[in-house]
Amino acid sequence: MVNRAIREKNDADLISLTKMYALLYSAYAEVSFLKLIHTPQAFSEPEISQIGAGRNLEEKWEKCFEFAFKKLNLGANLGEIANKKQKLKRILTDYIIGPSQIRNKVAHGQWMVCLNNDCTRVNHDATLKMQQLDFVKIDRYFSIYEKFQQCILDLSVSQKTHYRDYYIIIAELEEYIDSTKSWSLETKKQKLLTSKKYQRYRSQKSNQFTN
Repeated sequence: MVNRAIREKNDADLISLTKMYALLYSAYAEVSFLKLIHTPQAFSEPEISQIGAGRNLEEKWEKCFEFAFKKLNLGANLGEIANKKQKLKRILTDYIIGPSQIRNKVAHGQWMVCLNNDCTRVNHDATLKMQQLDFVKIDRYFSIYEKFQQCILDLSVSQKTHYRDYYIIIAELEEYIDSTKSWSLETKKQKLLTSKKYQRYRSQKSNQFTN
């Protein structure tokens, strides 16, 4: 549907679909986080309670992150653990916690103009970020979130296999982040509108109009 909106240059549909996709991401991030912390053998009941007591997603993720790393073998290479923690912390800050403010605004219906937490005035920074949100950015968030939480799940549940699987997952995640960092709605539009498929589409539309 997004591709069709781009091909037909229907900006109104594109904006609506982007906001709906943002709402889907909001629901996905919330539910998948709950699934993560309630995975059997991942966290104890007291840990789940402490995670859930966070005032917002940032605090909840921070506590989840802390508990996950506590489960690593304390006799393991401390330098290796510190390296893992640094990498995952950077991704957590930039791609999980960073977009969480916009995610919350979308979840509360503030799709056009965002308010402050007390709903007493306009949050201009959040409003600008909302206006700059595009379908491709949201699509990246989906992929990054999925791989990131798999890393945390492995830390929490599979300490033995974690040492075997971690570098595969983190390598895939870092490669994806790096290879898609220049992706945007404009690059998606350019790719679609210069494709052979689009040229055939234009030709068909032109023929329909002529006939």
